[in-house]
Amino acid sequence: MMQVKRYLAPTFAEALIQAKNELGTDAVIVESKKMRVGGIFGFFGREMTELTVAVDVRPGGRPSPAPQRPAAPAAKPAAPAKAEAAPAAAPAPAPAQLAAQPLATPAAGEPVAAPVTTQASYASVQAQVEAAQARIAAAQTAQPHTAPNLSNLEREMAGLRAAVSRLLEQKGDAAVNLHGFGREVFDTLLARGVDEAHALEISQVCPSDHPDGRAVLQRELQRLIGPTAPVEIKKGQRKIIALVGPTGVGKTTTLAKLAAHFTLDRGLNVGLITSDTFRIAAIEQLRTYADILGVPVYAVDKPEEAGQALIETKEKDLVLVDTGGRNFRDESRMTELRELLAVLRPDETHLVVSLNINPRDAFDALDAFLPLGVNRLTFTKLDETTSPGLMLNLKMRTETPVGYITHGQSVPDDIIPADQADFTKILMGA
Repeated sequence: MMQVKRYLAPTFAEALIQAKNELGTDAVIVESKKMRVGGIFGFFGREMTELTVAVDVRPGGRPSPAPQRPAAPAAKPAAPAKAEAAPAAAPAPAPAQLAAQPLATPAAGEPVAAPVTTQASYASVQAQVEAAQARIAAAQTAQPHTAPNLSNLEREMAGLRAAVSRLLEQKGDAAVNLHGFGREVFDTLLARGVDEAHALEISQVCPSDHPDGRAVLQRELQRLIGPTAPVEIKKGQRKIIALVGPTGVGKTTTLAKLAAHFTLDRGLNVGLITSDTFRIAAIEQLRTYADILGVPVYAVDKPEEAGQALIETKEKDLVLVDTGGRNFRDESRMTELRELLAVLRPDETHLVVSLNINPRDAFDALDAFLPLGVNRLTFTKLDETTSPGLMLNLKMRTETPVGYITHGQSVPDDIIPADQADFTKILMGA
């Protein structure tokens, strides 16, 4: 007989700990969802996680008791319970289902993943899980004479499930144990869209009660963001800079801001090239900016025309290239862009990412454009999102430095060189 219970907590980790403490490690997660609690007519409520958990009820109508924690840090912990062996030929669980497995340690003799700590790489464990799944899937479809030993792979999956369970428990315990300034940092970063693992890593560095807590936070955020790289150029030193990215991320407006800065503030000789001939009035928009600044603009449709535009702008200090927005899932469009960049051979290629788009789309765009030679990131539309944490999440995926951040439509204003940005203010809120 199964007993089903629901737990409500600010985060998934805390709800998971409540369930484990009451129902034990044999409990299975049935469903996890976000919901708002409190507030007035649905507004101003607090976002909570509702966890639905099921557990087998032993004879007598009571679930298996949760394992007792040591009474004091010096006490010797109880020996871990032995996990039940996985049934033979059972299908491998998908990555998203791993948390729904019974949270137990593997049986004696089973391979176990390397010991993990709170600071361990969650991505590395996930990669091991996916690799094991791939091997099991291949084994299930392989010819009989080539199929590997499924029982060994299943034991490997059991060990990895145990590793994930320990990671979840340690991460959850760490989040619950945060206090003071560290807890404030954790909650705020989560609310601002920072991935939970990154938020936990940052908040653990911050002292719970210390007058220099904000300075510590600022140093940690700067360390994770890494070196910044706005455009550096001197008069008489020609540089070609191309802006690439999906449609609607603000490439043309960003290019106009850069052109205005280097023309008006720096006194450089600037030329503009655009290949955005698909979007209605795109060339007219750029020509309007170019006329105001007194700089030439060249429209190109083909790579060979781009070569001629480079010849026309050979006396310029800075050539800014506005590429048309590309559907990065359309291989033909990406091939056109690749050919254009091969002719232009830009010194810098900035991937422009809007902070108000779906995070999954942003990660897919990053993976699609990086192979084109992208060596800078520019984030736009900071003013149009309440979740700027996407910036940090993307930076944790790549070593590519940040060049600029834009926060409005005004030209030449509303653009910040990344080396002048206050990332603490951006990620924590004003």
